[in-house]
Amino acid sequence: MPIGGVFADSKRLVVPIYQRTYEWTPERQIDTLIDYVEAKAEARLANEPARFLHYMGALLLIPRSGFVFGRIPVFDIVDGQQRITTFQIALAALRDLAIERGEQSIADQIRPLLFNIDEASMEDKKSERFKLEPTRLDRPIFRELMTKSLAELQEAYEPYFTQAGQLRKTGVSAPKPLAAWWYVRQRAAEFIDEEGSPGLRLRALVEAMLQDMHLIVITLADTDDAQVIFETLNFGGEPLAAMDLVRNDVFHRAARNKEDIEDLMDTGWAMFETPFWKEKATQGRITKPRMDFFLANVLAAETGKETLLNELYAAYKRYSAGRNYGTVEAELQTLRKHAPTYQALVSPESGPMARIANALEVFDTRTAYPLVFALNAAVSDEHTRKAVYRLIESYVVRRAICGLTPKNYNSIFLRLATIARESGGTLDALRDAFAEHSGSSNLFPSDQDLRQAFETKPAYQNIPRPRLWYIFRELEFASRDEYNEVEGLKPDLEIEHILPQTWYEHWPLADGSTAPADLTYGLSDQRRALVDRRQSLIHVLGNLTLLTKPANLEVYNYAFEPEKRSRLRSSLLRINQDVAAETKWDEDAIVRRARRLAELAIKIWPAPAAVELQPV
Repeated sequence: MPIGGVFADSKRLVVPIYQRTYEWTPERQIDTLIDYVEAKAEARLANEPARFLHYMGALLLIPRSGFVFGRIPVFDIVDGQQRITTFQIALAALRDLAIERGEQSIADQIRPLLFNIDEASMEDKKSERFKLEPTRLDRPIFRELMTKSLAELQEAYEPYFTQAGQLRKTGVSAPKPLAAWWYVRQRAAEFIDEEGSPGLRLRALVEAMLQDMHLIVITLADTDDAQVIFETLNFGGEPLAAMDLVRNDVFHRAARNKEDIEDLMDTGWAMFETPFWKEKATQGRITKPRMDFFLANVLAAETGKETLLNELYAAYKRYSAGRNYGTVEAELQTLRKHAPTYQALVSPESGPMARIANALEVFDTRTAYPLVFALNAAVSDEHTRKAVYRLIESYVVRRAICGLTPKNYNSIFLRLATIARESGGTLDALRDAFAEHSGSSNLFPSDQDLRQAFETKPAYQNIPRPRLWYIFRELEFASRDEYNEVEGLKPDLEIEHILPQTWYEHWPLADGSTAPADLTYGLSDQRRALVDRRQSLIHVLGNLTLLTKPANLEVYNYAFEPEKRSRLRSSLLRINQDVAAETKWDEDAIVRRARRLAELAIKIWPAPAAVELQPV
């Protein structure tokens, strides 16, 4: 059916409340659509015979009821609401342009395609006059696009327009319906201002849109399962976000249960329609809307099983069916229960969750999210939550320092999430569960393991710089006392070696001799042993610190005394003043400092038995 045919008769096309809001943008979809329309319009102006029609996909409708004499028929849009809304917005833009250019007859012919004219068939003229009823969040701006002039729209949406009356291209983003209307209007104005009669060119553009753009219109019977058909039509095409599929399924079930879907949208789902949940996020190599990652974490926290993102919708359907929720409202309460935890994890500001959120982000351990979800759902006491957060951070950081693999974190944290859920999130249960881990794949490193790692593990080579920065930041904070004059830490500090990587020129060996540049030529066994020991300690945590880049360039590979020691002594960081207190910097000094830092680390990131409830 041509677009004009879809809008020709008196009808109301209603986007159900559970459908997603208008998402089409000029860059991604509308630009291409207008290209097609303009090409068809040019062919009409050249009197070229129509070689083919342009199909714009499917429009899936289901009637609200059977025929009722004297009433305007109402159809719910199951699929195709984005494209049908775009055509209505485009027609409004063309009508407005026709009025401004003095082509009133064209505007008058477009009007019945936007509005129902038979007022005698309307019970609610305010709503029923519109051919299209978008979802609730889009409804106010859509109706203004249908009814207001350019000047009125510029006044109503003044922040989105420049003083010259143009839609802003930078800064605050205009609502998508407004951006679509403006873009069609600008493209149409450019088209009709090209060589030829503006009136003829505008009419050709309108005719091309209404007669050459076609939709496959499918009208269902009351007995058809709209959700199944919707999923079938979208199979293999542009994948819908799991959020859209879940929302459609949830509200279809609510409608079948005779629940109040308007109230459900307001109290149970509307929060998930805000920009926060639609914003793209990346985990590993996967980029999805935040809502998809959130749903995956909810399922993992609630079931203790991994949920693959490409199977998220099917997994959610299995979960909701298996839980036997009495109502959809109860089902949505589960999502709302976990929402604040996810928001605090991905957008930490302050409070008890800010630290664990930062740690999991820096150490790329979002696989622990289900455990945090399960904990927060089971426990309201902030003292217990904070203690478990400390357990999680200690586990992750200790393993990183000890060079242990994170590859089994997914299964480890799913198991811990199950324990948190089943135990009510008690500190004893989770402390015992962490302590039970053994073997390199899931071990909670002991204090002795941590001490050994500080002295022997080449942290500079094994631990990414942001994680080293995190470790040294916490070591610096832990070394301060109440008399410290500096708060926080400058973000431009860099991880640097004290005894430099290229040391042979200014740093004699323990026997006072100078090593060859290649650290090999002419070495006796005794001197080779000295070189080997030094090389084994170059990259350990005891030989690393935080310095500004200019400070490091100033001392570079120079000797400890006087250049480097003087610079470290003037540093405001306690971890650097500690180094400057040494009379010389050699292998023994590195080991001594590694041991001091290890003892600090044991207090910052304690073993399970040492984690106790502390005041928040």
